[in-house]
Formats: sequence, C-alpha cells, structure tokens
Amino acid sequence: MKKLLSLLLSMSLVFSLAACSGGTASFSENGTSEPSEASTESEEPSSSETPAESTEPKEETGGTLIAYFSWSGHTKQMAQMIQADTGGDLFEIEPATPYTDDYDTLLDVAQQEQADNARPALASQVKNWDSYNVVFVGYPDWWSDAPMLIYSFLESYDWKGKTLVPFCTSGGSGFGRSLDKLPDSAPGAKILEGLHVNGDSVGSASEEVASWIDGLNLA
Repeated sequence: MKKLLSLLLSMSLVFSLAACSGGTASFSENGTSEPSEASTESEEPSSSETPAESTEPKEETGGTLIAYFSWSGHTKQMAQMIQADTGGDLFEIEPATPYTDDYDTLLDVAQQEQADNARPALASQVKNWDSYNVVFVGYPDWWSDAPMLIYSFLESYDWKGKTLVPFCTSGGSGFGRSLDKLPDSAPGAKILEGLHVNGDSVGSASEEVASWIDGLNLA
C-alpha cells in the first residue's frame, strides 16, 4: 500500500512539473522576466528629440529696388545700369491705362495731368515691399516735373525707415520741381542725392552712374 501511495505521489509531481514548463516567460541574465514577443512600448518619439525645422521661407530685409517709369526707353536704360552696379531688383512703374505713343499728344496729356494734380492708376504693385531698405526711383522730366504717375507710386507705400534715391533723364532741364515735391509724397523717407543724365547721353553714362552710386555709401 505504501509503495502504491509513493508511486501515485511521484506521478503527480511529474505532471505538475510538466504543466509549469508550458509557460511563455523567459528570463534575462539578471533573473528578471522579459516578454517573449516583440516589445509593446510606444513608438512615439521622446520629448528629447529635436523637432523638424519649418520649411516656410523667411522674408529677407535689406534689399535694393530700382523702380522706374520710362516712356522713350532712356530711363529704363539708366535703371539697368543702376541694377548692374547694385544687384538690386528692377520694377517698372506702369500706368493702368498706357500713355500714347505720339509725342505731341503725350505733351498735352502730361500738361493736363499736372494741371489736375492727377494720380493716374498704377498697373501693378511691388511685391514684398517691406523687404527693401533702399529704393531708387527713376523718371523722365515732363514739363519741369516728374510724371504724375510717379507720385501715384510714391504715395502707394509706407516710406518710414527707407532710403529713396531719385534719378532722372531729360532733354536738359534736370529734375525740375520734383526734388522739392518728393518729401511730401514719400513721408519718412531718407532722400539721398539724385542723378540726372541727359537722355541722349545715357548710353555712355555707365561710369558716371557707377561713380554716383559709389558716392552714396549705401553699404
């Protein structure tokens, strides 16, 4: 009887050990249990990771703009010389309604605009105006004044903190009254010495333009 009881106890112990060996846990070398499957920890990045930098472009400041109105092409040619020396951006000031190509008719239109103190509508606006610190403004002389379109341009923007540099072409009359009128149309601007070049001499004025710009000490 005792032998039978011992045999039954031995068989019970064997079955118990077999049942325990079916578990899924394994053990590390330090004796702590580790999951037998892949880690279930969160895959979200930790707070210590550096966030991605914004890819949106930042608007730069300190640029130079050369804005000009040219009817015959002389002022445009001078503006291109200024761009070559400064590396600035060109912007053509254009009326919403183009001026006539007939010179005699143009004289009448310009005279009437002056009499009316007109502000002709502009065809377009400067993009990123705030990115420019120095603005060259060029125009031909009409009846001893800037075309009224120039005043439309000047009065369309905030000039506080900006430097305005005028330039002009004509048949010999220079800036006329325009230099005295610029401060009223561009309040807050620092106005530097301008340059007038005779229209017929623009093609050979590159050295004169370069010397003038160098004397402005814009850097």
